[in-house]
Amino acid sequence: MAACPNVGWHATQYQRTYGMMFAAFLAQCAAGCFLAVAVSAIRQCGWRYLRLMAIVSVSIAAFAMVLLLRESVSSGETAQGPGVVALGAGILFGLVWLFVNAAQSENIRNTQRAWPAIAGIACLTAAIVFSIDADALLTAEKASAGLSQSVVMGINTLLGAVLLGTTTAAMLLGHRYLTDTDMPIAPLRRLTKLYLGVIVARIVWVAGASIPVWSSTFQPAESELYFWLALCVRVGVGMVVAAIFAWMIWDCVKRRATQSATALYYLSMLMVFIGELAGQFLMRTEQLAL
Repeated sequence: MAACPNVGWHATQYQRTYGMMFAAFLAQCAAGCFLAVAVSAIRQCGWRYLRLMAIVSVSIAAFAMVLLLRESVSSGETAQGPGVVALGAGILFGLVWLFVNAAQSENIRNTQRAWPAIAGIACLTAAIVFSIDADALLTAEKASAGLSQSVVMGINTLLGAVLLGTTTAAMLLGHRYLTDTDMPIAPLRRLTKLYLGVIVARIVWVAGASIPVWSSTFQPAESELYFWLALCVRVGVGMVVAAIFAWMIWDCVKRRATQSATALYYLSMLMVFIGELAGQFLMRTEQLAL
């Protein structure tokens, strides 16, 4: 029996879609980590924490670059130029930050914020480019709405990046309190306030963006089972459960219970990661900016 000629094509398309999804997610996460440090209390965190965040952020961005190049080689298509250049710039500025951090050591200056800020903006630009250029986006029948769609995807990517970066940075900062018992609570409190603010903004955004789902005309483009499963994970795990943990974390931080807050940040990071990955899936398959 002859094989269907479309089977291989569809398999390649799905492989490329998921490859780009993970690359965009990693670029988004790296951007959030860089930006979270840029707005944190860097003088009170200690240079070792900043070094750790630089290494983690650069490693995540480098992994995204590896995925992009791998997908480009396997598919025989050229990787998205502007996104690759922006991601490369983010890695470069992240490495510069590592050298600046080593040079300043204990004498941390506020100017050190500039390097993670620039690296974060570069990685965020890459993540937005990957989102806008996704195969499911900006189709011919929606070409007239391309600009507004791009803005929506940009805002959605920014909110996701800040949420991913804040919970990762706060979790790693919580570990510093295990070895640096004299560190003030102010750095963790600042990141926790940012985390609470962005998760509220994320919930409002997802609630607004999901309105089309409840209309009678909406039909999932892919498997209906996978769609509803992904939506339940996005909302239930990535929003509701994460919000509950966020409230518990804030209560721990107010009580200066740093170990409990760190443990809860571990769980929160897992919930946020799962939720944002489900959001990436829905964005690429259903054109929903969740």
